[in-house]
Amino acid sequence: MKYAESWGEILYSLNCLSSGSAKKQFRNSIRYSFGGLCAYCREQRATTLDHLRPKSKGGSNLRSNLVPACKSCNHAKGSNNWLQWYEQQDFYNAVVKELIEEWIQNKRYVDGDLVNEHLDDRAAVRLTTCEV
Repeated sequence: MKYAESWGEILYSLNCLSSGSAKKQFRNSIRYSFGGLCAYCREQRATTLDHLRPKSKGGSNLRSNLVPACKSCNHAKGSNNWLQWYEQQDFYNAVVKELIEEWIQNKRYVDGDLVNEHLDDRAAVRLTTCEV
């Protein structure tokens, strides 16, 4: 049995990103997970990310605490609780509320079935035949 002598022999498809490009890719993945639209009003293009639990109240920068938002919704919500604020809006939608709650819980669905998200985030492993 042959042992791998370097990480390059067992891992591939990994991107080396600068801090700035990694942050941009992270923000874009959140923005486009809601189709590029504001997670709240679903009418305007999302140009910002909103902290569901505001940083001023202990909120984090984790993916599950960030949703895409248009500037007007982000500004209007401010540091309020997202759910209390959202339920008072004219554009309130129960389905959108459920989608945001699923986002918070990191649930992902494909064709109506719950998918274990950790499987999609693993690095690919290159298997090669070993000569003895």
